[in-house]
Amino acid sequence: MADQDLHNQESRRVVERLTGAGWELAEGAARLGRAALVHDNGRMAIEVERTFDERELSLHLLSPDGRAVTLFPVYGDSLEGTLDAIVGFQDRVSPEDFHGMVEAVVVACPEVYLQEGEDDEPRLLTLG
Repeated sequence: MADQDLHNQESRRVVERLTGAGWELAEGAARLGRAALVHDNGRMAIEVERTFDERELSLHLLSPDGRAVTLFPVYGDSLEGTLDAIVGFQDRVSPEDFHGMVEAVVVACPEVYLQEGEDDEPRLLTLG
């Protein structure tokens, strides 16, 4: 499968799976042709975007007090499992308890990086 075809197929799958679970397209996403979605469970806002040139997602967790954490799941052939993990915690994740969510993504995805601040370097997460 050509890279562009794979990108389009995976982007459509991200949009289908997350909108089916109650997510909304991010502002301007449809117009720009981006797989970017948002979900707010009342305790945290979550943003997911499919990276154009990599088989990777950007997963931003934003608390009402402005704290933010970003995960970069490099999903490879594990897109479905990664999306399942995200949908599984979307309504439960909170600022006090997001570590279990991070662990669920690490279990589902072969390679996950965490960035805790805008200026911090992403670091590889492992189980254990």
